[in-house]
Amino acid sequence: MRRKGSRYEHSKAFADDKKFAGFRERKLGLPAGIVEHTVLHSDRQDQLANAYYKNDRRWWRILDANTEFLYGFEMLDEPMYGDVVSIPAAREKRE
Repeated sequence: MRRKGSRYEHSKAFADDKKFAGFRERKLGLPAGIVEHTVLHSDRQDQLANAYYKNDRRWWRILDANTEFLYGFEMLDEPMYGDVVSIPAAREKRE
């Protein structure tokens, strides 16, 4: 079940013939309102989300904006220290 307003609200379910209750991937567009953040050794995604959005549970917005990373830990791993990651606006624009 998807809640109204969920980021998965418009994702399609897998075919019922397999009896798998999951959803297909979400289509990601270009995020609006991007700012850049230089990665520090002390950064964590929940702390970045709290600093930029005042909500530590919106860390997934930051990961979605940096599609070159498959896993969140890669974005803040030691080889990334000093590099720049994108921080999108807190919410997507509704069309």
